[in-house]
Amino acid sequence: MLFIVGLLVLFIGYMLINKVYVVEGSNLSWGFLQTIFLWLLMVIFIIMLAIGEDIKEGILIQQLDEIKSLKELMTRQKKKS
Repeated sequence: MLFIVGLLVLFIGYMLINKVYVVEGSNLSWGFLQTIFLWLLMVIFIIMLAIGEDIKEGILIQQLDEIKSLKELMTRQKKKS
């Protein structure tokens, strides 16, 4: 889901910035530069969200593996008793 949103932001933002650039000509105004800067910040924010989600998923998988190994260890010890 985050990947699709990221692609949409990239594509729609690029198209809108390109449209403004064509309308204004080759003149760079402060508004245009602010728009580009905010668009890049949004892209970086989406990338950071994707990285955080990936790290969270990795940690959850690691914790699940640890819980499974502890459960197996406890069942083996219980059978020995």
